[in-house]
Amino acid sequence: MSDAVTLQELHKFFGNYHALRGIDLTISKGEVCVAIGPSGSGKSTLLRCINQLETVSAGRVFLNGELQGYTERAGRFHPLPWRHVAEQRRRTGMVFQRFNLFPHMTAVQNIMEGPVQIRGQRRAEARERAMALLARVGLSGLQDRYPNQLSGGQQQRVAIARALAMEPEVMLFDEPTSALDPELVGEVLDVIKDLVRSGMTMMLVTHEIGFAREVADHLVFMDQGIIVESGPPREVLAAPQEPRTRAFLSKVL
Repeated sequence: MSDAVTLQELHKFFGNYHALRGIDLTISKGEVCVAIGPSGSGKSTLLRCINQLETVSAGRVFLNGELQGYTERAGRFHPLPWRHVAEQRRRTGMVFQRFNLFPHMTAVQNIMEGPVQIRGQRRAEARERAMALLARVGLSGLQDRYPNQLSGGQQQRVAIARALAMEPEVMLFDEPTSALDPELVGEVLDVIKDLVRSGMTMMLVTHEIGFAREVADHLVFMDQGIIVESGPPREVLAAPQEPRTRAFLSKVL
């Protein structure tokens, strides 16, 4: 099994704040990696660095073997032009805590926008694909609803369909259920489970520990910008080796 995402000695500073402190992580193709940990531990920043929404301060990010954001010549790193970075970014799909839908566009228009504007897809083709994705996330018949006419769970499912419309190689989820009322969480998790079954490569940040145990191939526990512990989810959750992991899980399980 080849590697989809490889992080090598990844560091991120925000001014004097050292948010990520030498992260090494590999996600194989078709693998689901779930990151858990307290707020402020660097989980969301890690996703944003993979997606190039944040520029890494040091270290390297590879997506399917290709260095992201930089080119290396004679042992020195040179930033890629913005257009090249944008092209690389399309290879990852990002789903945020807040749905970030365009409020003036219907559900189907939100999903069509990226393929039409960025990939140059014909509108008819983009609409057909968008309608199929709406069906996949359980929203058939709601294509003409605006975001304010949808529940939070429905909006998040549109956001997932929008990310899938760009045919990403890797899907990144940043606490996709944290902004939802409890009764709406299950419908979003069911969509993610469907993606797991389809073999999509994914990294999720979540506080849903039971869900992490169910879907993850690989679980990482982060704290203070480092990966404290990682391994198969059932092993990490049932018998954590590190005191910090045990302390965290004792409060959330």
